[in-house]
Parts: sequence; structure tokens; C-alpha cells
Amino acid sequence: MPTDRLMRDAISRTAMLGAMLLASDSFALAVVDYFELTLEQLLEVKVHSAAKKAEAVADASAAIYVVTSEDIIRSGVTSIPDALRMVPGMQVARTDSNSWAISIRGFNNGLANKLLVLIDGRTIYNPVFGGVLWEAHNLMLEDVERIEVVRGPGGTLWGANAVNGVINIITKHTSDTSGNLISAIYGNEEKGTLSTRQGGHFGSNSSYRVYANVFKQDASRAPPAAGSDKQQDTYDEWNGFRTGFRADWSDEFTLQGDAYRTDTEQRRPHFSLIAPYMPIKQQIIRYDGINLLGRWTDKHHDGSLLSIQTYVDWARRDEPFNFIDDRITYDLDAQYNFAPLSAHDIILGAGYRYLTDDEQGDNNTAFTPQKRRNSLYSAFVQDKITLAPEAWFLTLGAKFEHNEFSGFEFQPNARLQWHPGQNQTLWASVSRAVRTPTPIEEDLTSTLATAANVRAAFVPNDDFKSEKLTAYELGYRQQLAPAISVDVAAFYNDYDSLSTTMADPENVQLVNNGIDPPHIFIPFIFTNNMQGTSEGIETAINWAVNPNLKIAANYSYLQLSLRALDPTQEEAEKLAPEHQAGLKIFWNINHNWTLDTTATYVDELPASKVDSYLRLDINLGTQLSKTLRLNITGQNLTDSSHREFNKADNINAGEIERNIFAKLTWQF
Repeated sequence: MPTDRLMRDAISRTAMLGAMLLASDSFALAVVDYFELTLEQLLEVKVHSAAKKAEAVADASAAIYVVTSEDIIRSGVTSIPDALRMVPGMQVARTDSNSWAISIRGFNNGLANKLLVLIDGRTIYNPVFGGVLWEAHNLMLEDVERIEVVRGPGGTLWGANAVNGVINIITKHTSDTSGNLISAIYGNEEKGTLSTRQGGHFGSNSSYRVYANVFKQDASRAPPAAGSDKQQDTYDEWNGFRTGFRADWSDEFTLQGDAYRTDTEQRRPHFSLIAPYMPIKQQIIRYDGINLLGRWTDKHHDGSLLSIQTYVDWARRDEPFNFIDDRITYDLDAQYNFAPLSAHDIILGAGYRYLTDDEQGDNNTAFTPQKRRNSLYSAFVQDKITLAPEAWFLTLGAKFEHNEFSGFEFQPNARLQWHPGQNQTLWASVSRAVRTPTPIEEDLTSTLATAANVRAAFVPNDDFKSEKLTAYELGYRQQLAPAISVDVAAFYNDYDSLSTTMADPENVQLVNNGIDPPHIFIPFIFTNNMQGTSEGIETAINWAVNPNLKIAANYSYLQLSLRALDPTQEEAEKLAPEHQAGLKIFWNINHNWTLDTTATYVDELPASKVDSYLRLDINLGTQLSKTLRLNITGQNLTDSSHREFNKADNINAGEIERNIFAKLTWQF
């Protein structure tokens, strides 16, 4: 294809330009060195997501983990989902070449609706589907400063849908991305990624960057048919283009924006009341989007701070044989951090979000109404109270929201924090969070199956309520020695009004509308007929063996128990791995060579008959010159392919294959 040739030509030219600089020493490749920070300094890294203000990791009264830009570079990952595999307690499963199931503390699926994800404070949680369409957000990883992951409820600060956790992807300040960068990736599965970035300064205290990247991912391997050893690819190639800019006026004002287009391949039944009733057809789903964000921060000498952020985000998902989701989001958010008042540290915030949706369906899918105009009003308050200086702290907070699906929502929390020693933190919390209804649950009519003279379909249910969580957490972190730190979090979650589906036999009807063949219509609705609990523990240990060798290990345990009127609805409890473990080893062999290994063990998923597996990635890097770096990376090295989520008979099931690729980075 012409696009394939264009990509190969661009990558080969980049490699040739890089080779011409092998003998050049006139520029320095500015690679951030993970080993420059001690464990104590890492615990003092400032994070924003746990308290919606800058605070050290060591002082956070929440289960928070930070994936740094160094982690991303050294691990060799090529996507945000793969970077999240390093987080204790994260469930990350690649369902095929272009899709992931990602959650925290259970309830994982292709659209995990209890996890809120943001990029620089802009939510990418899809309010129509309920979840994150990861395939539409393939970021340029060289621009990511860190990924802050809060395991546990974040509704008090971040609002609805931050039920089991919050992921905040934070990009680099433009003062840290001056100069030019070109990187190219090619391998057996990575069929070509080309990224470019140019940054600089303007004015006396301002800086900018512009970037663009294009990528193509090969299809995954289809699970072999029963009784057959024949191997073939499934229909799930993934390619796209993304570009954008960011400008910073010191630390006072930021203006940034992105535009993207992504195509993903997928199979889907094409429902009909005429034989063949559900033929499988191939479709290409197209994602388009443009966003623009501005953020102003006013810091006062007394320690108070006012920040105002606003953005507009247009996103469109065009899926043949289903529907087009065309949506614009307008968001305004303000926050005021008061100057310290004796023993009180108070934060107030308020926000308004306006969404315009146009859901254009076909004869098998319809939204009633097709067009919606929704407003979301919110406000929050939080007070961190010093009970005993440098020892005891109590944080009280609450979020108040009003949406047009479930009305008023109240999400409070209380967190108690104790520092028994200089390098120790013990914390406990109780929180409430909600997952609000979506148009799919309240407005959708969508065919589930067709046969001779029969159609089964979801129908709207205006009585669907928010899912609710009351969470109890206990955590402990300590720097045991200058070279060793440990972080442990335990939790007990109590869920109510969880989503289920059921047939509505009272409304079965005979349809004879003169358009479709006469048929029996069987309606299904979304209901709230399930409760459940979960409990678990998550641990992480960091060990700086010596200045050139660092090791990080983690282990998590999860037990999920669900109770529903229909026991078949309880399958979700068997879609989360009971045990997970990870190991990360970063080694500076010498001044020019690095060897980095990450390994992840994931327990079986009985509901989809996915066996346990061990993922092993190795990234070997060498500095070819001061401006040029080469990395050779192997992913999924323990087997040729394995399934991570979907059942083998799912029409879009894919086995994730061993991936070997090279990456050339030229920075000047």
C-alpha cells in the first residue's frame, strides 16, 4: 500500500540521517537518567492526583504509584497501556492488536467503567460508552513526564466514575523539551512508528513544542480453531496519526492542543431478519478528534494559589453496522488553595461541563433521543487538618455533583495519616464513589441477536441508577534503609447497585410495521440487580543495589465476590486475576550500554478460560554517539503468542505475539 511505502521510506531516511551523525560529537543527547535520583528523592517527587495539589509521594494518604519518564524509556514500552503493567494492582490485558482491557481492583473489560483517565487534567473517559477507548489515544511517549496512578476511589476530588482509581497522564513542561527529536521504530509487530518533535523558546520566559507521530501495528494471531493447528492473523490492524503543540509562559499559563485520526479493524455481526441472520462482516472503525486546553495558575506569596482550566474536546467514533458517536465537550474548572490557616489546609473547587452528543444509528441501533445536551455541575471542598505537627493529619472532603442522568451525587471521604517516624507513613481512609449512568444504559436500542422471525435487543431504561462504592483502605510506606523502600496498601470495597442485564418478558411483542418482516421482539434492559465486595493487598519494594543497578518488585492479591438475582451475571468476579506479580531490573552496564528487564506474572481468568502467563520484556540500549541512541527490544519473550482476555471463540479474540523491534532516537 502507498501508506506502507511512505512509512518505510520515512523511517529509512531517518535511520540514514542518524547514521551520518555517528561520528559527530557536536550535540548532546539529553536522556533523563533514572539513576540520578536516590530512593529518598523518589519518595519526595511531587504528585498532584492524590490530593489535587502538589505533595510528596511519601506524604500521600492514598495508594499512589508513579510511572516516571525514565521507567517508560528504560522499559522499552511503546504505549501507555503497556507502561501501566508496571503499576502494582493494575489489571492490563491486551484483547487484540488495537484494544485493551484495563482496570484497577477488578471489573475489567474492554470498557472498564470504574476507572477515570485524564491527560493533563482533561478527561478521556467516554461518557457515552462508559470507559476509555485506549486505541484512540496513542500518545508520543517521549513527551510524557510521568503517569500518576491512584488505586482506590478518587471521586471526592475528581468526580464521578473515579470509582476504583484515577490515572493522570502528565506531559512535560516545554522548557524540558527544547531542541529537535526524531525517533523511528520498526519490527515484526511494530510495522513502523515515526515521531518528530521540535521545541524552543520565545520571549523572555516562554517555551513551546510541536510534535507529530504516525504508527502502524500488525494484526494479532487468531486463536486456533478446535482440533486445528493452523495459524492465521485476525482482522485487527491498527494505524493512525497524531499531532499537536504546547506552549508555556513560565509556570503561569499553558496552552496546548492535539489532533488525531486512528483506524482500527474489527469484526462484527451484521444483524438481519432475513437469512443469513447474523453474518460476520469486517469493518474499519475510524476515530477523529481535536482538543484545545488552556490553564492559568496564579501563585501568591502567602502560599495561596488560584488555578483555572478550560478545554474544548471534539471526538468522533464512526463504526459501520452500528452507530456514529459525535461529541463535543466544553469544560471549565476552577480551584483555590487557601494560604495555610493555622492547622487547616483548605482547597475549594467548582466546575461546569457541557456536552453535545449526536448518536447516529442504523436500523439495528438507535438512541432516544438521538441528540442530547447535557450539563454537569460540580463543587468540592477538602481540608487537611494538622492534629499534631509532623505526626498526625486528618483530611476531610466531599464532592457535590449534579448530572442529567442520575441527578445529585455526593462523594465524601475521610483520611487519617500518621508519621510514626521520619521515613514512615501509615494511613487509613473511608470513601464513597459512584459510577453514573450512560446513554447506552438509558437511551439505547440495540440488536443483540436475530433469527427466523425473532429479534432480541437492548431497550432504554430510564430507571437505571448509579453504581455505588464504599471503600475502606489501609496503607503503609517506609524507607527501610537508604537503598530500600516498601509500600503496602490493603482495601475492602463494598459495591451496591451494580449493572446487570435481564430480559423484559412483560414487554415481548409481535412487530408488524410494514418495513421489517413480521417478527417477535424480545427486549432486554440494563438493571442494578447486583451487589458485591472485593478485598486485596498491593505491595511494592524498591531496592537500589548499587549506583548502576536498581530493582523494583510488586505483588497484588484480589478477591472479588458478587451476588446477583441471576447467577450468570456474576462472571465479572472471574475476569480479574487473583494473583499478579512484577519485577523490574534496570542495569547500567557501562557508560554506553544499558540492559533493562521487566517481567509480569498474571494469574488465570477462569471466566474467559485464559491461562496464567508470564510476560518478559528485555530492552538493550546503546549510545551510538552523543546525539544518537539505538534500542533493541523484545516483548512477550516467554512464548510465541498467548491470549490475555477474550474467550477463544470471540470473533475478535487475538493472541498477543512475541514482538522484536528496533528503535533509533536522534536528539539534537
